[in-house]
Amino acid sequence: MDMRILEDNLKSALQYAFRLLGYRDRSRKEMHDKLTRKGFSGDVAESAVVYLEEKGFINDRKLAGDLKRDAVERKHLGKRGIRSYLLRRGVPADIAALFSGRDEEDTDTAKRLVEKRLRHMKECDEQVIKRRLWGLLERRGFSPETVRTVIKSLNFKEEAE
Repeated sequence: MDMRILEDNLKSALQYAFRLLGYRDRSRKEMHDKLTRKGFSGDVAESAVVYLEEKGFINDRKLAGDLKRDAVERKHLGKRGIRSYLLRRGVPADIAALFSGRDEEDTDTAKRLVEKRLRHMKECDEQVIKRRLWGLLERRGFSPETVRTVIKSLNFKEEAE
């Protein structure tokens, strides 16, 4: 009888997990945490997560790749920002480190973000623009070297004419 209860709990946990996966992909950690918060025991949650991983419904590497693409294209995050974003979503640290990006990607992403933001700062003074862009890029997780390179590449004389 104890085995039957465990099977029923696992079935309920999987139903709940599939409902969650219908909204968006989850990391192993996110799914385990959601199931235990819902009231499933640690053993049931672990069994459900293992089943979902074996069947390919949860894949932290694939999720990290998708989240990195989102972080770069939509959120315009730098290496540190990407790594932090992946860790917040429950991606293991070793996988997050692999997917956090290269310096070349960082510079390109930072330049795209700066170009986008400069359109809204046409009336501002050059020093104000530089200060605001520096803060923005830092908050998005870009390294000081990348920020310096991108800010130096701005040509304010052409914009003023």
